[in-house]
Amino acid sequence: MAVYGLTEREQDVTRLVLQGHSTAEIAGQLVVSAHTVQQHLKAIFDKTGVRSRRDLVGKVFFAHYEPRVRDNENRARQGRPLRGDPIEAPKI
Repeated sequence: MAVYGLTEREQDVTRLVLQGHSTAEIAGQLVVSAHTVQQHLKAIFDKTGVRSRRDLVGKVFFAHYEPRVRDNENRARQGRPLRGDPIEAPKI
């Protein structure tokens, strides 16, 4: 999220949006008003070039997570270790 120039608080709001939290839930978790959350969302939408929460989730997924999923599918087909998999301890 830092790649979009989001502030730390905007990143907090974005994480909670990605987890599916409502405005009221985000406000409660961050101890701010719902209006403040909406102001952060406006700034997030401007910086990321989206117009809605749905667009934000899609942009983050397709730009940052989908390529990893595709890479892991290729690695699995080639018998290579998957990214994000725990490394097995050497057998003694």
